[in-house]
Formats: sequence, C-alpha cells, structure tokens
Amino acid sequence: MIKKDNKTNKKFIFREKYVCMLCVIAFALLCGCASERDEVMMTLINNEEAAIPASDSENVTEVPLVDEMTEAEAEVEEESQQVYIYVCGAVQLPGVYRLKQGSRLYEAVELAGGLTGDADENCLNMAREITDGEQVVILTQEEAFARKEAGTYTYPGESAMQETAAKVSGLVNINTATLAELTSVSGIGESRAQAIIDYREQHGSFGSIEDIKKVDGIKDGLFSKIKDKITI
Repeated sequence: MIKKDNKTNKKFIFREKYVCMLCVIAFALLCGCASERDEVMMTLINNEEAAIPASDSENVTEVPLVDEMTEAEAEVEEESQQVYIYVCGAVQLPGVYRLKQGSRLYEAVELAGGLTGDADENCLNMAREITDGEQVVILTQEEAFARKEAGTYTYPGESAMQETAAKVSGLVNINTATLAELTSVSGIGESRAQAIIDYREQHGSFGSIEDIKKVDGIKDGLFSKIKDKITI
C-alpha cells in the first residue's frame, strides 16, 4: 500500500511539473506575441508621425509660390508705371532712357548727360511732362536761328502767344489750324483745307501768309479774298 501511494505521488508531481512547464511556454509565447504586437503598433505610430511633417512641408512650399507670383505681378506693375523717351540732338549722351511715369523733360535731359555748350536752351519746355515713346530733339542755337529765319520754328512761348492772339483776333492760323478751322474761312473748301494740311506735313510750317499760294489750288485771286482772315 505504501509503494502504491509513492507511485501515485510521483505521477501527481510529474503532472504538476508538466503543467507548470506548459504555463511557462504559453506565457513566453504570449509575451512574444505582445512584443510583436507592440512593435507593429509602434511602427504604425511612427509612420503616422512621419507623415505629418510631409503634409506640413507641402503647405510650407505653397508660401514661396505665392510670394513669387506677387513679385512677378509687382514687376509688371512697376514696368507699366515707366516710360521710354529718345533724347537726341544737342545733348552729351543721345539715346533711349527709361523714367517713371509723370517725369519731366529736364529729368530726361539730365540722364542724357545734359545739354551741350551750343544747345538752344529755349527750344523746348523743359518743365513739361514727357510721354511714352516720344522723341525729343534738342536744337543747337544755329539750327534754331536758321529755322526761325525761315519761319518754320517758334519758341514754345511764342507759339502759345501767337495762337492766343489769333483766337482773340478771329484769324485762322494756317500753321496750326485743323481741317474744320480751315474750312471755316470763306473760299477754302474741304479739299483745299486738306491740301494746306498736306503741304504743312511735307514742307513744314508756312513762313508767311503769302506762302499759302504754294498750295495747289490757291492762286492770287483766292489769296486776296482770304488774306485778311488768316495768320501764321
């Protein structure tokens, strides 16, 4: 009976050791699975955190693009506020110059190095506002005198005074009159008025009212009728 109990005890002890061993193995397996699961979770979290800066970096790159467009638009706007003028004649450095819109003629002359020693300072109104694409010719004193003698040139102030005097007197200035103003003179029809304008464009201003007889269709008879109604 004693031997039988010993065998039973041995079996019971072996069975407990076997169960404990299985528990240890199962626990080890469970711990291994948990660590693998944690590793997978950490990988997913890291991937999500790594994705956030990428989206942020995309948002950041949009800012320089907007700034570049703004700078381009600013350059276009700045260019539209500038004018180009060709200054030639009696200046030190003839050429094309760029100035801000609203600049005055004297500023363009300064960029061209200023007037030469023989320039006629009174040939142009230096205070006037320049326009885009215009050409300004500075005359020498000799050139200005020769044109004035020929009756094809007047100083800016003189021209304005002559036009004012013509308006007061009611006379038509044949050097500046428009087609409508010329046809207002009795004896000058539209075709003759156009001929006067064409002559001015081809030969310059009239030196005297008698020079109007150089225009085709205007002879002594017609001139005698209109001479008291025209001026230069």
